[in-house]
Parts: sequence; C-alpha cells; structure tokens
Amino acid sequence: MTLTTVPTFPSAPYKQRVIVVLGAGRSGTSTITRGLQALGVELGGQLRPGGGKNPQGFFEDEGLLKLSKRLRAALGLRAESVSLIQPHQWQTPTVRALAQEAQETIRRRFGRYSLWGYKYAGTLRMLPFWRAVFQELDVDVRYVMVVRNPISVARSRAQLNPRRGRQEKSDLEWLVNVVPYFHEVRERPFVVVDYDLVLTAAITQLERIATTLGLPLTAATKAGIQEYAKQFLHPNLRHSHFTEEDLINNTQVNSLTRDAYRWLYRLATDSVEPHSPEVWQEWERIEHAFTVQAPFLRYVDQLEAELRRAQRSILGPLQLIPQVWLNMRQNWNLTRIVSKLKISAQELRRHQLPSDT
Repeated sequence: MTLTTVPTFPSAPYKQRVIVVLGAGRSGTSTITRGLQALGVELGGQLRPGGGKNPQGFFEDEGLLKLSKRLRAALGLRAESVSLIQPHQWQTPTVRALAQEAQETIRRRFGRYSLWGYKYAGTLRMLPFWRAVFQELDVDVRYVMVVRNPISVARSRAQLNPRRGRQEKSDLEWLVNVVPYFHEVRERPFVVVDYDLVLTAAITQLERIATTLGLPLTAATKAGIQEYAKQFLHPNLRHSHFTEEDLINNTQVNSLTRDAYRWLYRLATDSVEPHSPEVWQEWERIEHAFTVQAPFLRYVDQLEAELRRAQRSILGPLQLIPQVWLNMRQNWNLTRIVSKLKISAQELRRHQLPSDT
C-alpha cells in the first residue's frame, strides 16, 4: 500500500489568521459562515443585513463585498457570467488598484483581530487576486470550501430566477465558481464541507472544521456551536435535498458538474485523503475539460447580453433574431463546437469515477 504524503503547515503564532469561505452561490455559504462565527472567527462589525434570499443574514463584510463586486465588474463579469478569466486580466491597472485598496480595507477593518473570516460566493473564481492580496499582507490563510448537491443549487436558484435556475445554466455557473483555481487551495490548510451534512449534524461538522483548520475548541466556542445548532439552524434553511444517486441518474446534470461534485463530496465525508494524488489527477482532468469550453462559455455570455438588451427594448427580443443568426453564421461553426463537446464528454466518460462498493 502506498502512503499519501500530506504536507504539513506549521503554525504561525505571530501571523494574523484568515478563514476564507469559498463556494458557488446558493450552496449554503452564508449558513456555514455563521458557523465560523460560532467558532470564534471574527466577521467584522459591518455585515450586509439579512433580507430577500437570505433573511437570516449573509454574513459578508460590506466593505469587502462592495470591493469584490467592483473587481467582478472590472473583469467584465456579471453574477451570472460563465466566461473564464484570462491570465492577463489580473494585471490591468484597474485590478492592481483594487488590490491595493483591498489591502488597505483589510488593515482598516480587520487589522486588530488575530482571527477573522470573509465570505463571498465568487471568491474562488477570483482567487489569484486574493492570493496576491493576502501574500502582501503576510497573513496565514485557511480555506473552507462549501459544497451542495448541484440539483439543490439549481432548485434554489430557480426560486430567485427561473432562467438561471435551469439545471443546464445553473451547472455552468456552478462549474465556473468551483473548478478553476481550486487546485491552488491545497497549498494551504483547507476543509471541504457539505451543506446538507451541516444541517444534519451541525456539531460534528463544526468540530471537524475547527480540528482541520486548527481552530481552538474552547468552552466559549463549544457553547457557540450549541447555540448555532439549536437556535440558528432551522428546517426552513433547506427546501430540497438530493442524494449522490439522484445526481448520477439526472440526465440534465452536466457530466463535469457531476464528477466534480462527487470528488468534493468524498473530501467532505473524509472518504479520500485531501492530498491524495488521485484526487488532484482527476481534478486536473475535469479542469482541462472545462477550460477547453472557453469559447462556448464566452458565447453563452454574449447571448445572455443580447437577451438583456432585447428585454430592455420596447421592440422586444424579436428584433435580435437577424443579428443573432448573422453572428452564428459569421463567427461560429456550430457543428465543430458540438463535435468538440461530444469528444470531451466521451473522453471524460473513459475516466469516470469508479463505482462505489
């Protein structure tokens, strides 16, 4: 039997420790971040108030949230965009200026805390930006990756926006916020947490987070965990619950989404070592299969932009049919795209996860 070599991350007692919450939207990141607060992680005194889609709270620092949204806009993205970010985009003057502003904001809002945390659903997608910021600040960064069954994610999203909640579209948003850059997380202490497992066994899961990330379990934090489990968590936080078998049998689910979630779920259930070569070999394959779809993803965003313009026009969407058709003929060989996607799918199926026994 080959033993897995697990990197060690020495304690940095004189460094400020930061817990960064990652995960796609509608995956339960707010609920998990509230759990971190129970573990003694400072979230700041200016949190985005609850309401709308998250009545119990978002648990996001308003200053860093606004900066993150400006960063997203500077990268030419919207919340629903699925285009991949190109390497040169991180080096523009606007992005560099935002990085300097992020450092100043963190020093001002969190400089006095030895342990603090931050959550924004698009953070993993923008990880190169935040890694550079944290490196300049010389802080000890640790990650919580929150996952939820992608069928549940789509159902939750559909309650807010039926178009974005279609499984096919929701899966693309899930992939772009989960797959790119996740391989870089392994360079620091990290833990993968499944939302449904937290709702089922909150105390066990919070203690698991604390142990994995090296957070102290004091009498105060243990009391906080109890309060979180008994008072904050509520059955209405979950309106749907799907199993891994449901995911496998649902033909609408993107095959890359299915495989990525299954590996993340194995990490969340400690069924596989987090630094197992098998995990990261498979993740590299998934990331490559997704990356080669970059032209298709850009095209999806272009069509979405044209649809938004049409919806704002008094003439309605019919006005765009000639232009959309012209763009398709001039700029895209659809037969070639479909062929490439079929080849990618066939290639991926040859490396499907082994059946659980």
